[in-house]
Amino acid sequence: MNQTYPLIKGNWLPKNKAHIAAWIKDLKTRTHLTSNSIAQPIIDFKELVENDPTLLRLSQDMFSEAKSHKELTPLETPEVNDFDEFLVLLNHIMTQAPECTEFLDPKTGALEPCGLIGFPINALLDWPMATDSGYAFFANELVNQQFKKILTYWSLYLSSPASRSVLIENHPDRTPKVFGWLSDNAQKEMVTVACQAEASDSEIIISRLSISLTVIQQINTMVLNHGMTSLRVHLKMA
Repeated sequence: MNQTYPLIKGNWLPKNKAHIAAWIKDLKTRTHLTSNSIAQPIIDFKELVENDPTLLRLSQDMFSEAKSHKELTPLETPEVNDFDEFLVLLNHIMTQAPECTEFLDPKTGALEPCGLIGFPINALLDWPMATDSGYAFFANELVNQQFKKILTYWSLYLSSPASRSVLIENHPDRTPKVFGWLSDNAQKEMVTVACQAEASDSEIIISRLSISLTVIQQINTMVLNHGMTSLRVHLKMA
């Protein structure tokens, strides 16, 4: 019988690490689509790190330390190998909105429906940021200032019509499978996950579900009327 995993506190990442690892592996297969166009804030971030000996050392050490804690993912495939690869993946995320995913763990057979990599950058840094070097790196004021610029740049995409694709596009051939947020499958799974909530979390999740279903109904109406301009507008509504 399939079992489901609850989300990590904050609900920004699936609790099942294999789901995150599979998502990163899939992301790697698509970076060639944006490799010829590097976002300017990411170029500036790379230059900042490379021109500061301390930041350069920390950027290298945090990935090395992460590997010492967890050399391989649950799928026995490497996650983010180093800082340079992180930047390539980060650049691709600049033209990607959060997707609704479904993951079947090949080792346990556990099904994680309606997964949400709500903040994709966290998925890339799930291990490195938790290291001593990662903590020191991301506590640096200059790094935070540059990251704010990167997030502001990403917000421009989330405010654009292109961000709407995750509402209706399905990619069942990818791993994890991707379903549009307005698909029947995604809406059913949101209800299922809410109904499986633990007693201590039920009031919070049911409240969020009620809001989400209201937003879904509003989005459906606006899509039908061609009045939706971007994904970000409706994320704010939730």
